[in-house]
Amino acid sequence: MKTRRSGIGRSLRRLEWIGAGAALFVFSGAIFPLMVSGADGMLDPSERGRLRLLNLLAYAVILGLLALRPVAFIRALTRNLPMLALVALTFASTFWSISQSVTMRRAIGLLLSMALAYLLATRFTPRQQIQLIGTVLGVATGLSLLAAGAMPGKAFLPGESELRGVFIHKNVLGWIASFCVLIGIVAQSDASRRMRVGGRVLIVTGLAATLASGSATGLLSVVTAFVTVATVRTLARKRGAARLFAKMVILLASIAALSALIIGLIPLLEFLGKDATLTGRVPLWELVVPEIERRPVLGHGYGAFWSEASPAAWRIWEAEGWQAPHAHEGYLDLLLGIGVVGLALFAVVAWLAIARGVHLCSVAPDEGWAWCVAAVVGALVMNLSESTILMQNDILWVLFSTAALTISMRHAELVQPLPRHVRLAHAAV
Repeated sequence: MKTRRSGIGRSLRRLEWIGAGAALFVFSGAIFPLMVSGADGMLDPSERGRLRLLNLLAYAVILGLLALRPVAFIRALTRNLPMLALVALTFASTFWSISQSVTMRRAIGLLLSMALAYLLATRFTPRQQIQLIGTVLGVATGLSLLAAGAMPGKAFLPGESELRGVFIHKNVLGWIASFCVLIGIVAQSDASRRMRVGGRVLIVTGLAATLASGSATGLLSVVTAFVTVATVRTLARKRGAARLFAKMVILLASIAALSALIIGLIPLLEFLGKDATLTGRVPLWELVVPEIERRPVLGHGYGAFWSEASPAAWRIWEAEGWQAPHAHEGYLDLLLGIGVVGLALFAVVAWLAIARGVHLCSVAPDEGWAWCVAAVVGALVMNLSESTILMQNDILWVLFSTAALTISMRHAELVQPLPRHVRLAHAAV
């Protein structure tokens, strides 16, 4: 009887790995959107409808796996109340949305796709997440590089030299490839030689694909990954006053770097001969800001602003001459959707994830917590020029949520056994 039960347990565990990996691959946007899209990489409503059927299948698998262990799911909900409140706010925004049907539909899609983040956070340790996510993203990135030689007509947009691989846009490949580099860097400190070797493969593959894609955001994310992991490891080795001093130095350096980026970005782009409008983003942002000011506190309703039901969006599209799907800046889109209240909740989620994550890197340095911290920081940087915050069916939001939820799930468990005076000392610095 015991052997039979253990056999069932192993089968269910194998099913979790396969199901979570398959759902991650679907949400990555690899292969399937490219298969149904036109030569220009655009998706019409009928093609999007076919992809939604694939998402529905992924939802069913994820929810089925979560239902096997409801207690763990409930624990994950209660241990990160700011995240729960953020998702709840998207549903609440239906009451003041400029398009209630759009907001409700997209909020449901967000909730269902975030079920994958809860599954990963409750059933996979950080090291196991590195293995699973690294494998899925590494396969998609490797296939993209192979596609450049095997089917260049699909791997490159007509008339362009930047690689998109098995994705519908070069930027998506750049984002995915940059996360491969991030995971590969973290894997270098693992005790397992197999993990370290796999990490080196991810770094080489990710760097090659990021460069081939020509994605500036992807390159920035790669640099961020190196800096973040080095910073986290430095903090993890410090104790007491030295750690507090290191935090202050890093905070001041981060503020200085961000200020220099904001002030000097446009002159730098002009000096390098690049598009100083960030491929049309700056003019778009100038039109978006007044719309945020119209409804600053609660926004226009989650996911509703960039819809055909939005007169303001039509005005922007007409002024820009193209139908932007979003603001290409995650924080602006967050303000458009759920206002300052939503931005504040998101800031709490991110801050707690980083602070607790760095702490966990000190308490359990060999368990892969640097991956979670780097994923959160990487997403924060990426959203300066892209929009992935609270995006339904988006792997980058799933990865951010997975990292934040994993940290909140494990933080209380790993810190609680420490003596009270030790916990207080950790909290002080």
